Amino acid sequence: MYVCICNAVTEDDVHGCMASGCTTAKAVKAACGFKPGCGLCTKRIHAMVSEYRDSTALADALAGGPHALAAVPEAPLASSPLPAPAQVVHGVGGSDPASSTAA
Repeated sequence: MYVCICNAVTEDDVHGCMASGCTTAKAVKAACGFKPGCGLCTKRIHAMVSEYRDSTALADALAGGPHALAAVPEAPLASSPLPAPAQVVHGVGGSDPASSTAA
């Protein structure tokens, strides 16, 4: 789909520029060779760049990628004590087998 009809730039063209390192709408326009036109595409390009940056930051944070530390504030790991294991009771009616008497 066309993002800019005046310059015949498609969504694929914009995504390619962003994948190559363009992180602003101005950089995308420069990389795609935009010439002044009606300007209706500017809002769409800003939205695409913003979505790309957000998704890249999220992917890096989840995968521990190169931008993970910049995207997620560092928080100390808190150690929490593990709960005690549950008591296993053997025998009939929940009584202790050692203290039960045979009938």
